[in-house]
Amino acid sequence: MANKKVKELMEAELELISPDATLEEAARKMKECGCGFLPVGSEDSPEGIITDRDIVIRAVAEGKDTSEITVRECMTQDVCACREDDTLEDAARMMGENNVSRLVVKSDGESLCGVLTFGRMIRSNGNADETRKVVEKATGKVS
Repeated sequence: MANKKVKELMEAELELISPDATLEEAARKMKECGCGFLPVGSEDSPEGIITDRDIVIRAVAEGKDTSEITVRECMTQDVCACREDDTLEDAARMMGENNVSRLVVKSDGESLCGVLTFGRMIRSNGNADETRKVVEKATGKVS
């Protein structure tokens, strides 16, 4: 897995959402696409990310009306991104350093071209030794 590239494993079909969409719309879109993470903005101009956790912690738990609060109000603006030509090992290390389980993937031209999740990295690998190495990179813990 050390030599495999992010582009070999990333999900290339991006579902994006507008920063002006409501949290209710974001949650509905997450349900439809079976994900818990949406890049915000456009492929050429990412503005942030919104996760199912952002919606719960920053709105639902605060008693806010998700049909009125916008994605912009609850999104995370700092986008953790890797490049499609990075190795999976580098991506796992970046996840660990930034305490995230998902990365948006950028092309050489800086456009968003996919999403890579920690779960996908683990589930796609049938080699237990390689999987252990990826987990070690992501968690910073050596067994």
